[in-house]
Amino acid sequence: MISQDHRYFYFVKCGNDLSVDDYSMLRQSVEWSEIPGELIRQAIDRSDYIISAKTEGITIGMARLITDGTQALIMDVILHPNYQGYGIGKTMMRNVMEFLNSSLRDGQHILVNLNATKGRESFYTQFGFEIRPTERFGMGMAQWIHK
Repeated sequence: MISQDHRYFYFVKCGNDLSVDDYSMLRQSVEWSEIPGELIRQAIDRSDYIISAKTEGITIGMARLITDGTQALIMDVILHPNYQGYGIGKTMMRNVMEFLNSSLRDGQHILVNLNATKGRESFYTQFGFEIRPTERFGMGMAQWIHK
């Protein structure tokens, strides 16, 4: 069991060095279904950007981003339940949004879509997301980022 007493969290950006075991542990902590390690490795390898929150070497939160430059999909935003009151989820999302903003050139725009948002809409509206359909991903939460 992960202790709740830690106050110092480290965020790892732009590296796909998240371990299969950490990904599995986070999925289990939020009662998501188990998936084979091979599929987890493929998901990690296909991600263009991963941010993970770590304390004492243990991953306690993560978010994955896949983008083709015109659309982006933010996936698997997971935070271990012991740490939901520490603002780590907001920090992860801010880092992802900052990365997307920094990757755009002047005049560019990108459509950002979310998955796994059921029941957490109020969290994502803080970042400008709205519930709306998109052609590629269907009904969900999305927003345009313009630069």
